[in-house]
Amino acid sequence: MSSSSMEVDVWAGKWDLPSVDQQCLQVMAYAKFSGAPIKVNVTNNPFWSPSGSLPVLRSGKEKMTSFQSIVTHLESKKYSADSKLTPIQKSECFALNKLLEGKLHPAILYTWWVDEANYIELTRPWYATVLPFPYNYYYPGRYERDAKKYIETMFVDDEDMSIIETHLLSDAEKCLTSLSVRLGEENFFFGKSPTSLDAIVYSYIAPLVKVPFQQCPLQNHLKACPNLMAFVARITRGYFPLVSDATKNVNLEKAIEVERRNKRIRTALSFGFAVAAMTGFALYNNIYQEARLGRRFATKLERMKDRWRGRPLALDFFEHGFEEE
Repeated sequence: MSSSSMEVDVWAGKWDLPSVDQQCLQVMAYAKFSGAPIKVNVTNNPFWSPSGSLPVLRSGKEKMTSFQSIVTHLESKKYSADSKLTPIQKSECFALNKLLEGKLHPAILYTWWVDEANYIELTRPWYATVLPFPYNYYYPGRYERDAKKYIETMFVDDEDMSIIETHLLSDAEKCLTSLSVRLGEENFFFGKSPTSLDAIVYSYIAPLVKVPFQQCPLQNHLKACPNLMAFVARITRGYFPLVSDATKNVNLEKAIEVERRNKRIRTALSFGFAVAAMTGFALYNNIYQEARLGRRFATKLERMKDRWRGRPLALDFFEHGFEEE
């Protein structure tokens, strides 16, 4: 890779999305808006990432994983989507981004990873399919645990998941309503050209619009915000008109079948382990008993020597001498 070339490793796309991952969508959208010539690599493997997650922007010998570090790097290369924003507008971008992080991000985490129906029927099968072996056995569970831990830190005094869900969805709906009001009738948040805020908002709400979750109340709320629905359609149509063969992936039915196969493998491995454990215990017990009888034999032999001291032995001496006491 030359020092001037830039490549970004991302999660694959699905359901007319260039990537299903929110952070990958941010970077991909911002690169489009800023005109940065970035090659997109669909790797579906965060193992080699410095942060253990995607995306990863590679530019020469540099590797960047956070959205802000990537934006800063692109700006240093004279690629910026915010160059025409005023200081006040940049402050508004920052404030709205914090609103999304605090109110919408937790609800999206819950929808993807904590909601049991979504996780079992959609999230885990998809990630288990696109991840290479053996990472498909590790990362879905890790992401689920991370999401639950994140939510738990927000509600340390409340363990009722139904109350937590209600609170998360209420905050997220209010956030979406605020975004809808702020966007109004404009194509983008600051006029005719998209900025970093548009990339961030798109990355949050596009999956909510397009992913066929088993249950997602936020999708119904978005339908009541037609300008946000049009916003997602406008960016997808204008900047991601085609999902390339590289970003297309196997359909959900295949993903579910792979997950079922993996479940059968896990069941077989568990059964095999149980059989091996029982067999090992039986062998160990048998060896132990034989060793124990051997020790009894040696003990009795020594006693015999002390007792008889050279006298001839009776023929039936050993007949009943080694039974369990």
